[in-house]
Parts: sequence; C-alpha cells; structure tokens
Amino acid sequence: MRKKGFTLIELMVVIAILAILAAIALTSYKSYMRKARAKELVTIARNCAQEALVICETQGSLPNSIDSCPNPAYLPGGVTASLTSSPSCGGDFDVTYEASFDSTTCTVTCSYNSTKDLLTCTQPQCTTSSSS
Repeated sequence: MRKKGFTLIELMVVIAILAILAAIALTSYKSYMRKARAKELVTIARNCAQEALVICETQGSLPNSIDSCPNPAYLPGGVTASLTSSPSCGGDFDVTYEASFDSTTCTVTCSYNSTKDLLTCTQPQCTTSSSS
C-alpha cells in the first residue's frame, strides 16, 4: 500500500529553496530602495535651490537657511539643507542637501550660475557606514 503526500525531507527542501529566494529578493529590494532614495535627493535638492531663487526674487536677498526644504518621512536620519557662497542675490550660490537613511549618508549639491541663469545638480555622493 502506497501513502499519498510528501515526506518531511521533501518539505524541508522546498522551504530551504523558498528561504534562499526570499533572501536574494530582500537584498535586491533594499539595494533598489537605497538607490531610489539617493536619486530622489537630486530632485529635492533642485527644489530647494529653486526655492532659494524664489526667495531671492521676492525678498531681494538669499536666506541664511532654507527651512521650507522638504524632509520626507522615509528619511528618519534627518535632512540638512544649507546655502553656501551666497553673498547676494545677483551672484552664484550652492545648495548642499544631505540626508541619512539605512546607514547611508548621501550629499547632493546644486549650483546656480547667475551668468548663464543655469541650475545644475551633482549626482548623489553616498557613503555607507558599516554597522558592527
């Protein structure tokens, strides 16, 4: 008489295969999310620099800090936005935007060239701190 069903070893092999696939998928997903968040910082930094330009146009002077720059909820490590090289509205200036997430710190700098009336941003420069 032959029994129907799976043996314990067959079930354990299936579970082991599923665990390996899940581990690979989770690693890939975390890497994808880290890259997506870093790339989104470019958009956020560009918006901050445009906000500085708007403040300059409406108020006649660049602010010392940009309080209206967004701090997305998925960045629990905090966001720091700062203006540099801002002597006056008629000149060039830089906005540096730094964010921390998932033991990664990324920095994006957007530079405004007043001569060309051009705003350019760098690619995210990210460093990962190793956790012990």
